[in-house]
Amino acid sequence: MAETVNNYKVKWDLVDIILILSLTFGLTSLVFWGLEWLVDVFLQLDYLRSIKPLLLNLIQALLLAGITLFLVLSKYGLSLRDFGLKNDNFAVSLKYGLFSGIIICLMIVVLNNFFYSLLSNLFGIEAPAQQVIYRLLNSQNILIFLVQSSIIIIIAPITEEIFFRGFVYPYCKSKLGKSKGLILNGVLFGLAHFSLWVFLPTFVGGVILAWLYDKTNSLYSSIIAHGVWNLLVVVVIYIVWHLDVI
Repeated sequence: MAETVNNYKVKWDLVDIILILSLTFGLTSLVFWGLEWLVDVFLQLDYLRSIKPLLLNLIQALLLAGITLFLVLSKYGLSLRDFGLKNDNFAVSLKYGLFSGIIICLMIVVLNNFFYSLLSNLFGIEAPAQQVIYRLLNSQNILIFLVQSSIIIIIAPITEEIFFRGFVYPYCKSKLGKSKGLILNGVLFGLAHFSLWVFLPTFVGGVILAWLYDKTNSLYSSIIAHGVWNLLVVVVIYIVWHLDVI
């Protein structure tokens, strides 16, 4: 018998997860190609060409959450509240979210420094900058920096938590139990970032965010934690980029 999450029995399966990912990547490509054609053929604005990666990330994030919620609401008849987007005690979600976001960020800073130092000292390998950090550091102006930061701090936490914690984690838990489900969710979250260099921090972050969702029974707590984690990273990047501290 499948375990329950948020007082409902998990109805979806691996096919649904694959369907969401396939539709997300497929529709993202179609929409992006359409926008790219529109920009290149009709608008011909260099400014729009420069933010194409930004548009791609935004489209993909919105499609991921939108398709997930559409499937949950239409196919399985759950309400947003049933799905985990409920606000019974926002103060608790806020407290857990703020604290967990800070803890995740601090843990990842320590792990990254240890891991990168180990690679450098033992093998002479220098880890490349993460793509998102590279884009922020190379923002053409403050407006692009703020737009990219908004996607990282607001859009990404909402959309990724809806899919990975709201949809994927309940399935993992229903099949493997809580402990193994947490680990598998972290692994999938790490793999989803398509980079060996960020796998460890995203794996750790994914496990903690799934635990937080399971603990509070609300996606709001994991969304807040995810947003705080990303916010702290962006603040550091802003200091480096704008104030030229380093």
